[in-house]
Amino acid sequence: MTDVEESADDSLAATAYRRIRTAIILGRYADGAAITEGRLADELEMSRIPIRAAILQLGVDGFLATSPRRSARVVGWDRRAIDELFDVRLSLESLAARLAAQNAGRGASVAALERALDAAHDAVTSGDRLTIAEAHAAFHAAIVEMADSTLLTSLTRVVSGRLVWLFYLTGVDRDAREQSHEHDELLAAIADGNARLAESLAFSHIEKGRAPSMEIILPTTTT
Repeated sequence: MTDVEESADDSLAATAYRRIRTAIILGRYADGAAITEGRLADELEMSRIPIRAAILQLGVDGFLATSPRRSARVVGWDRRAIDELFDVRLSLESLAARLAAQNAGRGASVAALERALDAAHDAVTSGDRLTIAEAHAAFHAAIVEMADSTLLTSLTRVVSGRLVWLFYLTGVDRDAREQSHEHDELLAAIADGNARLAESLAFSHIEKGRAPSMEIILPTTTT
């Protein structure tokens, strides 16, 4: 296979990944639904090669449960899945906020964070739930990038997709403007180089969403 052919396959796999992930987030494939390479290839009008690569990556990112020679199934949400996501975010994103603030204190630019936050504010104005979810997740990702830790970036990338999914599911009942205001405060602390405050605000902002997320996603099992 030539480099051009490999590049084309990678591009198709990335396209397939985005389209399947979006379909899962929007609920086009129900929780626990079994999906096969053949079905996805027909629906997306692609060969099975990029579909197979996309399924594998979606498995890594927690959207699908996969096993050899069997169909994949959509991994939905239960109490454990929500708690695990929040627990991981509390550790990783609070650290990211502290490191980002320390870097800002050393003179690193916060321009990328400002652009990401402006995009999040614009998304809130648009009212589109998926756009809002993606923009808010992108702001959190920008903080991780500013932390400038290769390992931290790698670890958080694994949960970033499900974070978009969580934001989408909870966006219908949570106040996006309030969340954006909390992002303003977090950005200000990072820009000021106040590492302790940035870490505290990140922790509080994340933990504040745990109970409402439980109530919205699992209304029949929460009190």
